Amino acid sequence: MRTQSQGEVVDYSGGPWAYLLWLGFLLIPLQHATSDEWWATAGAIALFVALYFWSFHKSGPQLWVARLATFGLGMSLFPYNAFAHTLFIYAAIPGAQAKTRESVVIIALTLIGSYAYFTWQHADSIYFGLVLVIALGLGASVLVARANRASQLALAGKDVEIARLAKVAERERIARDVHDLLGHTLSLIAIKAELAYKLAAKDQTQAAVEMREVAEVARNCLADVRRAIAGLRGIGLLEALKVTDSLLRAAGLDTTVQPAANLPSLTDAQESALAQSLLEAGTNVVRHAQATRVSLSIVSEISKVSICVQDNGRGGEVVAGNGLNGMRERMRAVNGSVSISSLRPGLSVLAELPL
Repeated sequence: MRTQSQGEVVDYSGGPWAYLLWLGFLLIPLQHATSDEWWATAGAIALFVALYFWSFHKSGPQLWVARLATFGLGMSLFPYNAFAHTLFIYAAIPGAQAKTRESVVIIALTLIGSYAYFTWQHADSIYFGLVLVIALGLGASVLVARANRASQLALAGKDVEIARLAKVAERERIARDVHDLLGHTLSLIAIKAELAYKLAAKDQTQAAVEMREVAEVARNCLADVRRAIAGLRGIGLLEALKVTDSLLRAAGLDTTVQPAANLPSLTDAQESALAQSLLEAGTNVVRHAQATRVSLSIVSEISKVSICVQDNGRGGEVVAGNGLNGMRERMRAVNGSVSISSLRPGLSVLAELPL
């Protein structure tokens, strides 16, 4: 079985040989046949087999010529062999490469031609009845089986596409998690390392404290990266607030923190989206804002939970990068939104999650 470029399913079940078994019906009347009947039957079978193998994988005009020739052989043989109606049935069989509409038209025309021929020959109605029942039954079964195979192929294709999209989504998730982790963590490490370097000549004790914190942050980051790759990473919103505050203070900014009084129950995905958005917004302030003061707030209302990061930095037009795009993607995944507005001076980043 394979598919054509037009999307039709090709049926190779049993191959062409399986259908030739029906030629045995032509031999039934030959037990008491004359030599003329023997030769007529043998010649018709030889011509039919050659025509059958030539046309088995044909479609379009070539298939129509083959089916017309098969029907003509049946008409020529019928005066010598009463079972020549078998060739009429062969003429009606849906072709392996034929489209469904083409097959239905061939079956219909074959039945019309058979009825006209048998009427002209004043043949017993049993002959047309056999052609009618077998052609319709066999044709319908082949077309239904072909449609089922087409559906199975379509479902299999959808399964493959779903698996591919799942892999893409997983890669994007890992990329966002690693970006978020390394973004704010490496910024914190760089700031603390620079501070320790400046303190080394003045206050070695404080410098050692800063370096111990650098080592601790690095170990935590390594553990988080491993959990992110394994799909197990999660950080609470209040923990993210604490980490963001630590990052901003280490960078020398004055921070104001306003945690929510009563934080509602959130799903892991919702809390993670808000937490990562808060971390990303704080990291962007350190990298780009050139601010001196930052306000961090979590607001819990009946209908929504919001996080807001406001700074007094340079403001201006915001160019969306990987961090901001990742923030928006995370919030969209939980039906939330991210908006950025100018404060003059500074910017306000607001992430809202409807409940």
